[in-house]
Amino acid sequence: MPGKREREADSIQAADAAAVTETTVGAVVDNTDESARVTKPMVLLLPAVLVLALLLVCAGFCIAATARDTIAPNTFVGSTDVSALTQEEAADRIAAALDAMRRENGVHALLEDGTEAIYRSYDALDVRFDADALARAAYEESHSGNPIADGWTLLRAMLGTQTDITPVPAEGWTVNAARALAEAAALEPQDFSYELDESNRLYLTKERDGRRVDAAALRAALLNSEPDENGSRSVTLQCTAIPAETGDLAAIDALLGDEMANARFDKETQTILPERMAINFDVAAAQSVLEAAEPGERVSVPTEVSEPEVTAEELRKVLFRDVLGTYTTRVGGAAGRKSNVKLTAARVNGAVLNSGEEFNYYSYTGPFSASNGYQSAPGYLHGKTVEMDGGGACQCSSTTYAAALLANMEIVARTAHGFASDYIGLGLDATVSGGGPDFIFRNNTLYPIKIKTEYSSNNYLTVTIVGTKTDKTYVKMRTNLISTTPYEEETIVDPTLAPGARVVDTTPYTGYLVDTYRQLYDADGNLISETFEARSKYNKRNRIIKVGPAAEEPAVETPVQQPVETPAQQPVETPVQPPVETPVQQPIETPVQQPVEPPVQPPVELPVEPPVQQSTETPAAETPAQQSDETPAETEAAA
Repeated sequence: MPGKREREADSIQAADAAAVTETTVGAVVDNTDESARVTKPMVLLLPAVLVLALLLVCAGFCIAATARDTIAPNTFVGSTDVSALTQEEAADRIAAALDAMRRENGVHALLEDGTEAIYRSYDALDVRFDADALARAAYEESHSGNPIADGWTLLRAMLGTQTDITPVPAEGWTVNAARALAEAAALEPQDFSYELDESNRLYLTKERDGRRVDAAALRAALLNSEPDENGSRSVTLQCTAIPAETGDLAAIDALLGDEMANARFDKETQTILPERMAINFDVAAAQSVLEAAEPGERVSVPTEVSEPEVTAEELRKVLFRDVLGTYTTRVGGAAGRKSNVKLTAARVNGAVLNSGEEFNYYSYTGPFSASNGYQSAPGYLHGKTVEMDGGGACQCSSTTYAAALLANMEIVARTAHGFASDYIGLGLDATVSGGGPDFIFRNNTLYPIKIKTEYSSNNYLTVTIVGTKTDKTYVKMRTNLISTTPYEEETIVDPTLAPGARVVDTTPYTGYLVDTYRQLYDADGNLISETFEARSKYNKRNRIIKVGPAAEEPAVETPVQQPVETPAQQPVETPVQPPVETPVQQPIETPVQQPVEPPVQPPVELPVEPPVQQSTETPAAETPAQQSDETPAETEAAA
């Protein structure tokens, strides 16, 4: 049987049906006031019911939103979607995503002009993120504990509103990050530098100023920074500049472009110095290239290289190996003169000239004074032979000159004696004096040369120049006699001499004018070239003989008659008695050694390396007066 409730429900349904029927019929048949009274309550009740239903739904939704244990839809931590995940699930997903984010994102440190000074990833900076804290933050976005707020958040999320949680590093991360960034962004100044590679190409490195970063200011900037959508941050550095040293290209060019130097001999250490190449470059072009480069950039510059012709390794094998030229003269005269020749030879011995260097005879031997070890010997002063310190010193210079000619050296300065010398051939002598002239020659070979002298016990002086021969050529000297000027004899009365005495005051010299030529021959004796070397003029010097005054004849006194004054008579001239001639004593000539005049030498050829140059040697006279070979000048000169 139907229950009470069922019956009541049926009755209600029947009543409702009848009411509906009546309303419908009444509305059709007649719109009465009664039907209006029945319809009005129903119209008011329906909205209330709907509102109540809606409130019930909202309440239920809010209660459900609060009660759920998942994160709201459309929730992201960085770029990681944690929608509908539990807090634990979200933490795992966030942790996995943060590992990649720490490697791919970080901090950009910028200079004041906006250029990036340095970038470091979070991983490199050891910046950590708390995945659990981020998951909790995502969860709490829709789980505040307020049902209405949580329901509203959930509803908005369901309707498409996205919630973004920015990944924030763990607290205190800026301390270590600022220190690490400051150290990484700091720069030591890079000074300008240059280097040469194996091909002698020049490389220039442009200077770059350094910088020091304020770590405290950098930490403050990190604290105030905001991450971008990927989580990276940008901060501006506060720096102090450290200037770098600039370069001087002109100075480098002078250093590298110094003259190329062959290996050479160090006279002080007696060792071989290494060779040096010369490297040249266009300074203006290099400056333009350098200015266009970035700070710290390395750029290349073309160079021109001059390689040395003689290396140290090669020089060790050939140093002073060959005789280039040698000459011998006989030393005569007094003991003082021989001593002076021996002294100059000793001071010249061992002199070394590297390629291009000059030999200055006086710098090795002068001054010609007693304080410098020289003895008194005949020399010339104002064209006269006198005793002076250093007499004979020119024999070594003359012998060295002849050796230098045969060695094919370049003669820089040479002057012939004023009078012909008897110890060497015409045109082969060289006079030297303290006030000039001097004898100078230059080593025109690529290798060092050495001068060796030898003074023998039988008074022969030999000068030899040794070096390195690079071919088999040799030199001969040819002398061409142009003219001869004979001397004359002059007589001078000297009242200090006894009447009729005769003394030779000045020994005579014949004058000559000669030209010398340097002849170069090949190994087979064929003449390669002949070049004019020098013109030598030797003055004549007259023989001067001093004689005593003639003896005076005694006068005979004749009485003179006093004239008688006769007015009309003409004066009578008394004849004068001729004087009585007193016999004059014949002049007695003081015996003197007759001077020996050096013979005129015809044109001769000098052999290359004879032990004694007999074909060109003029035999030395034993007469002391003939040993003087000094230049007649207004100043003293040592012969």
